[in-house]
Amino acid sequence: METQAEIISNLKNLKYYAANIEKLANQQFELDYKRGAEKGINTSPGSVRWDALGAIVAACSWIGAYCGNINANMLAAVSQDKLLYTEEELAEAKEE
Repeated sequence: METQAEIISNLKNLKYYAANIEKLANQQFELDYKRGAEKGINTSPGSVRWDALGAIVAACSWIGAYCGNINANMLAAVSQDKLLYTEEELAEAKEE
């Protein structure tokens, strides 16, 4: 499969950025919590904010799961190369 390397690279990027987003959302939660503990916080907007940050963290976990699913399906697609093409066709595709 000619696009396998690019797909893997993109999956790594997605996982990397999802992990960074999750880290930053957790960091913001901690900053808000600390500021709230020191100065107090309006509970209604604070609750909305924390719920939103929690949803961001959960979505990042789902992105990781979906990337795993994409990778598994890509491997299944790659495994069909030898059934779809002759050895000669596969060699020619690698040369291109």
